[in-house]
Amino acid sequence: MTGKIRHFGNQNYEKLKKICVKKKQPFVDTLFPPTNQSLFLEQGRSSDIVWKRPAELHPDPHLFVEGASPNDVTQGILGNCWFVSACSALTHNLKLLAQVIPEADDQEWSTKHTYAGIFRFRFWRFGKWVEVVIDDLLPTRDGKLLFARSKTPNEFWSALLEKAFAKLYGCYENLVGGHLSDALQDVSGGVAETLHVRKFLKDDPTDKDLKLFNDLKTAFDKGALIVAAIAARTKEEIEESLDCGLVKGHAYAVSAVCTIDVSNPQQRSLTSFIMGSKQKQNLIRLQNPWGEKEWNGEWSDDSSEWQNVSDSQLSAMGVQRDNSDNNDGDFWMPWESFVQYFTDISLCQLFNTSVFSFTKSYDEQIVFSEWTTNGKKSGAPDDRAGGCLNFQATFCNNPQYIFDIPSPNCSVMFALTQNDPSEGLKKREPFVTIGMHVMKVENNRQHRVHQAMHPIATSDYASGRSVYLHLQSLPRGRYLLVPTTFAPKEQALFMLRVYSDEHIHFSPLSKHAPKLGIFGCKSAHSVTRLTIHGVNFNSASTGTHQVYAILKDSKKSYRTKSLSGEKSIEWEEEFLFHKAKNRQQYKLEIWEDRKMARDHLMAQSVLIALIDNENRDTTVQLADPRGTIIGTVSITVSAFDDPMYL
Repeated sequence: MTGKIRHFGNQNYEKLKKICVKKKQPFVDTLFPPTNQSLFLEQGRSSDIVWKRPAELHPDPHLFVEGASPNDVTQGILGNCWFVSACSALTHNLKLLAQVIPEADDQEWSTKHTYAGIFRFRFWRFGKWVEVVIDDLLPTRDGKLLFARSKTPNEFWSALLEKAFAKLYGCYENLVGGHLSDALQDVSGGVAETLHVRKFLKDDPTDKDLKLFNDLKTAFDKGALIVAAIAARTKEEIEESLDCGLVKGHAYAVSAVCTIDVSNPQQRSLTSFIMGSKQKQNLIRLQNPWGEKEWNGEWSDDSSEWQNVSDSQLSAMGVQRDNSDNNDGDFWMPWESFVQYFTDISLCQLFNTSVFSFTKSYDEQIVFSEWTTNGKKSGAPDDRAGGCLNFQATFCNNPQYIFDIPSPNCSVMFALTQNDPSEGLKKREPFVTIGMHVMKVENNRQHRVHQAMHPIATSDYASGRSVYLHLQSLPRGRYLLVPTTFAPKEQALFMLRVYSDEHIHFSPLSKHAPKLGIFGCKSAHSVTRLTIHGVNFNSASTGTHQVYAILKDSKKSYRTKSLSGEKSIEWEEEFLFHKAKNRQQYKLEIWEDRKMARDHLMAQSVLIALIDNENRDTTVQLADPRGTIIGTVSITVSAFDDPMYL
């Protein structure tokens, strides 16, 4: 999603550059000045940091030297591995990198362009790419860069990108500590998800079935940015080195996920020589943003396991048998060890939404809205800040979105993102805690839900910018998504992105009840929910039937799904009706689904529903077209004289 570019601080790169070229003076950014003000949260803090331009640090500066690679992004003394590792992951998707660093060739130090000390970068924020302009004065001490830098001394894109990011966050100090998923989203505009390894693998702790491995490999191969971390349980554990070489409370960029053939040195028989004796090894490659400190177990740089890998595979993997720079922060490790040590994986996926693509394409829908009380009392009809399901009295006051699952194979992903009210400010206002809840609703529901119904799924609730929910293998039917804050009365803007591999007719629900009559001038006086549980045929019925039910009121008819059975069939499907009259009549028909021939009407019955403010279970007799009773259908009638009750 690109759309119109928003200019941070209303600074226009082209205009500012023209002014600098005309004046023959390099740009100095007054919005983010090269002073301690841009470094620290604390006012008036002093330091020995000197701001220098790249040409003062190297006689031949460049944005890129021989393209972008993970080693171009090495973390400095700033505790911002969450951002640095995201930038490292970004180097594996050159299309995204070109989006974040637009027209990089025109920004290069070159005789083709007039140097003006001004650069621009773009970050994705709340549905738009935001262009951030900076000068190239960078914080140094003793003539060396203090923060992010490349291992190539005259390459400066990572240091300049970090400065633009610090400007977006108010100052460099605000980059200390942060959410991996936020950084990944900022540099990609993708859908960020955090997987908790133990939770994901609760039924298969070692990932013996390779579900997590295959999911990660598929995402990586499709261009996802992936970062992994080992959570620290206490402050003391942050940046604590383990005996295996890994660091707690630290983020690592994932730079490859693959399966290789390994020869078995234990089998050297003539048969194995002729037939071959290969076994599979699943590996993952990671990049430590420190540019040092690596995994030292199996499949580490100097381990003997590499002797059992063919030269062609080593070449394809970019591995050298005699690697002189063994401690560069880039390392391989076996998958079984990865899931043993790493606790969290943040991945940012970009879903293909092009209708002209030859690969799998997703249907995308984007909604901008807000949680707001609208100045009304909590729980009032126009209140839209009801809090989570813990607050049942107000929960249904939140924004509501209805969608249909057309088949059990349909996969739907929801990404809920709240606006950052602190963009560019030193003082960071905390995000409200947000989440999503999905419930199954009546097949014909078209108006807002007023009582929570059958729960299907609830996302994690987080006081971060985004939460994610993935639904798979749901039965066909109609569902409701409710994005919420944790507590009632909390107000914030939000963006909801929906990706599905089938069209799901996603739409907001705003009205509480319909207007009735020819000219829509009557208000509904009641609401009735009819739950069709199932049908039981009497002993005279023989064989297996594929059967569905049709429920008709005076104007419309609604159909259940087709199910097969002999003596009994259970649908458990619900339908909702708003009426102006207190006495209602419905017709129920039972049809045999004959697939290849015309469907056959098996039986029918008439149901009278009275508005009695009760839930009543009833059994209705079914008569065939000749009037013979062939069975019964069980129904629950829930009828209330308040049209906003259900």
